[in-house]
Amino acid sequence: MKIFGLEITKAKKPSRGNKFISNLLWPWQHKDTLVPESNYAAFMNAYRGWVYVAATKNAQSAASVPLKLYVGKPTNTQIKSHPTKKITREKEAYIRDNPTLSNLSQVKKAVEIEEVLDHPILDLMRNVNNFMNYFSLFELTNLYEELCGNSYWYIVENKLGVPQEIWPMPPQSMQIIPDKAKFIKGYKFVRGWDKIEFSEESVIHFKFPSPTSLYYGKGPLAAVVDSYNISQNINRYENFVFGNMGRIEGAFETDNELSQWEFDRLKEEINQTFRGIENVGKSPLLEKGVKYRAHGLAPKDLSFMQGRKAVKEEIVNAYGQSLGLYDKDATRANAEVASWTFMKDTIRPRLIRKEEKINEKLTPKFDNKLFVAFDDPVPVDKEHRLKEKELHLKSAYSTINMERFIDNKEGVEWGDVPIVNTNIAPLGSKPPDNGGNGDEPTDGGNEDEDMSPFLKMGIGAFSENLAKAMMIKVRGKQQIP
Repeated sequence: MKIFGLEITKAKKPSRGNKFISNLLWPWQHKDTLVPESNYAAFMNAYRGWVYVAATKNAQSAASVPLKLYVGKPTNTQIKSHPTKKITREKEAYIRDNPTLSNLSQVKKAVEIEEVLDHPILDLMRNVNNFMNYFSLFELTNLYEELCGNSYWYIVENKLGVPQEIWPMPPQSMQIIPDKAKFIKGYKFVRGWDKIEFSEESVIHFKFPSPTSLYYGKGPLAAVVDSYNISQNINRYENFVFGNMGRIEGAFETDNELSQWEFDRLKEEINQTFRGIENVGKSPLLEKGVKYRAHGLAPKDLSFMQGRKAVKEEIVNAYGQSLGLYDKDATRANAEVASWTFMKDTIRPRLIRKEEKINEKLTPKFDNKLFVAFDDPVPVDKEHRLKEKELHLKSAYSTINMERFIDNKEGVEWGDVPIVNTNIAPLGSKPPDNGGNGDEPTDGGNEDEDMSPFLKMGIGAFSENLAKAMMIKVRGKQQIP
């Protein structure tokens, strides 16, 4: 605004950032990187035993679910830029019922959703970089989250700002640079003397939720650190027991009166010789008059099996698994229930969290109409599906091709018309006219006239030509197989 030829502008208050964000951390924590609460390097080294088994199962199971690309079409116009195909009603319902996907603007505005078959995003996922492909990328990403609760992708872009490569970065070397106004200013890779900073836009940070930090995630291993340590101590103890061929538990006795100096010397020698897990099982060499009275159990009488089982169960439960997944004596029904529950309650939430972050950070770099979604990881109940299919076909609720479409199979030429029983007719329809005498129709009648009773019986859902094609004359009788 100009007054007397001078430009007058309203003074702006200096930006002090969001008060809530600026108070999430102490003032000195905004100066540089924010140190994680947990020792991620120790978590990475804990990738052994049942932690290895449980974390690997989650990582591989999640990486095995296909990630597909979709486009939301605001109108029924055809997309010419990239080849697409229609999706099943069940798949579209799954997408629209998914809370993270249904809230996307490209899904809300979409009249129709189609799967994109060829696109640079799909090329990027197939050829992640010169050394990794789709499965290895997602397996490692998931594994980082299972161990540390955090995983990071560095997105390498070309000069036009289009992503060309994805590099997963080890979480134990990553630190977040907080910002009073933007919450996160960027990321820093720290290893020894090497320090490399990345902008917030160039990194995708996947994480599990943490009740103690809005910046870093907390993985399942953090919840079972004590159980992991117990398991490692059991392993170390038994290794030393077997290494020393036994174990000593008891007391040293003597009938002689010992001076304080002799008592202290003997005590020190015993501690140095037998104390500590590395000295378990060693045989004593006693002085004259000193006897050893054992009151412990032999190694064969002592077992850590119960303790091992409790530790095992706690670890696999923290990873969203049940012992039924590892029970070699489980029945097929119990194994299928355990697998179904695992995919539904453990793997599906992990995939939802990941696809939401990819749709937030990666797909907008290509096209705002695009979004990615994992296939539903929960296996189909085959028995239920078989009964459902049989009911739909018997009641003429659907056609053969409709059911085949649901099962992701190609349609057949004759499968577009419902199959109905000839005894079923609309209420109030006229019964077939057989000449009034109850006799069956003769061979010499007009074919169109022979067809009309069937059409009047309510099988009008068949096209007339199809009904004619299915008409069979056997021994002077017209029948529909």
